[in-house]
Order: sequence, then C-alpha cells, then structure tokens
Amino acid sequence: MNDDNYPVFNTGQPEEELPESVITLIGELIERDNVQSVSCPFNNSKVWRLLVVEQVRRAEQTGKPLQQAFTLAGPDSGFGFDPADWGGEVRIPYEGAFMADLFVAPKWRNFIRETNSATLSTSYHYLLVQRDLGELHCATRRSIGDGWLLYESTRPYVKVDVFGEKYLHERTNAH
Repeated sequence: MNDDNYPVFNTGQPEEELPESVITLIGELIERDNVQSVSCPFNNSKVWRLLVVEQVRRAEQTGKPLQQAFTLAGPDSGFGFDPADWGGEVRIPYEGAFMADLFVAPKWRNFIRETNSATLSTSYHYLLVQRDLGELHCATRRSIGDGWLLYESTRPYVKVDVFGEKYLHERTNAH
C-alpha cells in the first residue's frame, strides 16, 4: 500500500492524552527556526491544531505549499479528525513513524543506546520522549515533567530529509 493513499482520517480512534507540559513545549519548539518538520505519531487534536496553525502560518508567510513550508507527519493509525478541516496537510506513514526535526516519540519506538548519538543529529534535532535515555554526549537533556524528557542535539542544525526525497532524487537522476 502506498503511504500517500493510506489512511485515514476520521477513523473514530480515541484521542491519546498528552500532558499539558508536553503540549506547551511542542508549541514553543515549533516557533524555532531549527524546527522545519515535526513527526508526532499521537492522535491528539490539541497538538495537531497547534501544528496545523503553524503550518498554515508558514505557508502564507513564505508562499510555499503546506508540506514544504512546514512538514508534518502523523500516526500510522490515522486520526479521529481530519487536519484538512483546519487547512493543513499531514503525511501519514503506512507503518511506523517518519523522522523529523522534532520527533515526539511514542512508547513503542525503541532506541538503541549506542546509536542514539548518531541518530539524534541525522534523524531529528529534538527528541521528546517519555523515558530517560540517560546522558548522551551529543545532546542536552531536560526533564519536562510527567515522565517526559527533551533531548536537543548539540551538533549544528541540519534539516532532516523527512520523506527521503534527497535519496529518491539522487537514485532517480543517477541513471
């Protein structure tokens, strides 16, 4: 199945609760220049309204299409609502989650401690996670509350290629 044609909005899925401290932090982080994309595999309309409002604002400000202005990727299980009703565009993976500048990690996402250092700079710049991964030499760690922590890469910001477009472009033009 193609990711572009999968799901699934208005699935009737129950909303997933997120602590107010996490929602507030997401709202603050998306205002930063080094957050050009967000992957949030949570079905939470409060978070997604924040994200879509920012996406629309950036698209209007830059004149770019929604996903180029501010790339958004949601949960593979779909939403209980349709972000298009708020004017936004969200890419839904067929399975799993996309990486992004800000990755709000679900509990099912496993992290291998040895690779977290490399991953934190190449797959995401900010990692918001509901477990302590310990100290990482390439990131600062801050407790948000309610068991959530924010890891921020200390390496220079490099925009994450969320959908692998650079790879696809290179492979397509290599022949």
